Order: sequence, then structure tokens, then C-alpha cells
Amino acid sequence: MRRGCWKINDEEKAVYIDIEDDGSDHEDNKEYSRWADLPDLLLEKIFSYLSIREKYYASLFVLEDSTLTRGRFNYYSGWQYVLDHLRTQMCLSRVGRNFRHLTFEPMMNFYNLYEFMNMISWYIEQTRLKKIEQSDITGVGCKIRTLKFTFPCDMSTGQEESERLRLFGTGGRLLAGLKRLMSNLELLKRLELIDLMLEPKEAEHLLDEVCEICCLTLRTLILINTTKLQYQILHVGVFLNLEVLMISPQNLGSDVIELIGYTKLKHLHIIQNKYSPDDMLIKPIPERVWKTCRKNNPDLKVHLRVESTTRKALVWQPGAPVKSIIYDSPEICVENDSAMTIVEMYRNDIAVFGHMNLPKIDKAKSFNERADSTLLLLCRLCPKLTTLIITEWISTTTLLLIASTARNLRYLFVRQQAVIKKCDWPQSPDWGDEFYEWLKANSRRYSNVETEISHILGYRWRMLSDGEFQNLEIDMYSNKIY
Repeated sequence: MRRGCWKINDEEKAVYIDIEDDGSDHEDNKEYSRWADLPDLLLEKIFSYLSIREKYYASLFVLEDSTLTRGRFNYYSGWQYVLDHLRTQMCLSRVGRNFRHLTFEPMMNFYNLYEFMNMISWYIEQTRLKKIEQSDITGVGCKIRTLKFTFPCDMSTGQEESERLRLFGTGGRLLAGLKRLMSNLELLKRLELIDLMLEPKEAEHLLDEVCEICCLTLRTLILINTTKLQYQILHVGVFLNLEVLMISPQNLGSDVIELIGYTKLKHLHIIQNKYSPDDMLIKPIPERVWKTCRKNNPDLKVHLRVESTTRKALVWQPGAPVKSIIYDSPEICVENDSAMTIVEMYRNDIAVFGHMNLPKIDKAKSFNERADSTLLLLCRLCPKLTTLIITEWISTTTLLLIASTARNLRYLFVRQQAVIKKCDWPQSPDWGDEFYEWLKANSRRYSNVETEISHILGYRWRMLSDGEFQNLEIDMYSNKIY
């Protein structure tokens, strides 16, 4: 039988040609290199140097699949990769006992997800009941400390930007498989459940088993959009040694905050993402409840955060010990109403404020339409402010005023491409002539501004590029920014 292959001709068309066999090479005596056994990361690096035509030639070779799946033809969806139980069993028998972190990223193949979770659960259950005699399988999954599960709740096609989000929650057998897995992880210290979008009846018993086995060991709990509608999850107040809790505002309530006051919780992150319900549908916690919680747990710090690609209003919590407010959205800018709300509610608590994303809103550069005066007022009236992150247009004069006005400011982050070299502030009656001359002289150059602010802050300070600004991360627990 003649051998053949595909080739691109001069007209850039794929043609099938025969390969002439001269008989000089015998298949039995050929020695093949084992390049196909290289790790996937190295193969991807090698293939990145190939041209499009060379990548096409390489795609004609069928290599042995080294993943945990196998191809299966479906008359409706065509070829799909389904979980290969034999390969998965061999993988778990070799490395399963060493698992410390288990992460499930959003995936649409619910069958693979469900089957893999059940396999992990089965091995843990058999080890606990001592029904497995093979030493190579004993202990699989028993050392898992971290579990992260993210459900792909957005079922919209994404073909049009104006298309409304089509949100669906998990449930049924998939939710049962997740609960079974959580009930077997006795050494769990960090649990993350993101975008489950459950109904209140399903969320009522979501963490029953986790509370039973991890009420003293769990240290970090992340529950983002556990339900579609407002429903408080009382389980979070049962973990007595919990240190960090990240939760959506629709899953909080007066009873939950009261329970938190009797725990050792140090950081409460109230997070809204693009799938969270609108602020009009969420009731904030009453101020009297927060006051009681602050009295019972004086070390508690509350952090408000919005993560969205679209405009979304923040759910305010009157009376809460809010230490940070972060907007991570290109559609949200500094507004005077929001700044006044911060001053009114959290002026004696707020330490971190800023916007973490590059803006997509076309905003004028004129002084009257910028947020310079609003930011300066915020720095004046919030004495404990230590970190300020600015992504909008701002003048060099305003930066000098902020650095000299905020008494406890330690970290100031701005984008150099958004800084305007201009002294557009009129002289205030509170400023002396010498101070105003200092402003005008140093606001003409970036280098002068960086030198003066470095002198005020006590370390070498500089403006950031857009790339550095996008990679900015904040550690709320040690007050470090890197």
C-alpha cells in the first residue's frame, strides 16, 4: 500500500500526494527519536517558533494523547473529549496522594467535571473505610487543603456586545457531586465557590457537611454569587477560626453579621462582580447591626470591591468598619457623590481607595471636569488614608497637593500617561506665596514631581506605565503593594 500525505501547492491549496518508497529504509530497523515524550510546555515552546505552514504540516501527525480524556463521536456535537476512567485511575494512583490544591476552572463539559469529582470522592471514601487493599491507591485526595470551584454561569453567546447576560446556576447531580467532594475533604483550609447561582432552597444546605468536618480548621472561605437572589448564608458564622471571608452582598444578612462578631474573623471582603445583582435589589446591613459587630469583634476589617467590565453601583454598608474600597472596572470613574458618601460613612476607617483598571470612558482634560478637587478633598477629610490609586486624568499640581495634604499617605499610584503637566489650581487663601511658587515651579516637569513626592513619602517614588499599573496588586493583610 502506498503511503501519502497532505501538502500545500503553489496555489496555496492542500493536495494529497503519494510518498515514494525507495525500499532503502526498513520500518523494523528505523530508530525514532522520543521528542513526542517531551513535556507539553517544552513542545508548546518549540511549536511557537514554527510558521503557519509548518504548524499545518505538524498537525497532520497524530500523537498519543497524554491527557485524561479520549475522543468520542457524538452525532449532535461531533467529536468531543470525554473523561477516560482508566487513564484517570492510573494518574491518581501515581500522584493523587500528593494533591494539595484542587482547582476546577469554568468548563462546559459537565460530564467530565462530574465524573472526575466522583472519582476523587470515591477514592477518599474507600481509604477512610479501609476497603482499598492496593497500596498505590490508598490516600488519594486525602491531603487536599484547597478547593476552588468556578461554575460557568454565563451562557450567552457573546456574539453581540449588546446581548444580555444569560445566567444559569448549577444544581442537580453536579451540585450533589460537589457537595459529596466537599464532605470528604477533612483537612480543608481554603474553600472557594464562585458563581454557583443557586436557588435559596439549594443554598440552604450547601455547606452542612463542610461545617461538620471543618468548623475549626477552615481559614479562608470565598463565596461569590452563591445565589441569584438575596439570601443570607448562615454557615459562614459557624467557622470559629475563619480569618478571611470573601462573599457577595446578596448572601449577607443581619444574622450573619451578628454571628461573625463572635468569631475570629479578621478580614471580610464584600465583592461584586459583573454577575452580581444590581444594588437596587440588595438590602444593606442595618447600621445598628454593624455597631454591635464592631463591639464584639474590634479586629474586623471590611473591604468593599467591585469587579466588572461594565458600570455597576457599589452596595454601601453604613456603619461597617470599611478599610478599603476598590473599583476594578474600566467603566467606573471617580464621582463626587461616591466620594462624599465615603467621607460621611467611613472617614475614620478608610485606608485604601482607588481604581485598578485602565479607563474606557472619554473624559475631558479640563480642570472643572476632572476629579482633582474630589480626590484632594478625600485626602483632607480621611486622616487614615494610606493608599491612593488613581487611573484618571490628573495634573502634576494635584499630585503635589495630595502628597503634601494627606498626612498618613504611604502609597500613591498614578499612570504617567494620565498626568498633565500643568499648574491649573488658583492660589488658595490658605497657601502662602512661597508654597504656591513651589507648586508652580515643580509642576512643570515629571522629574521634579517625582523628586518632591519622593522627599515627602520618604522613598523613591515614580509614576507607573500602563503595563505596570495593570499588574498592580494589593495585599490587604500586610499593607504591601507590589
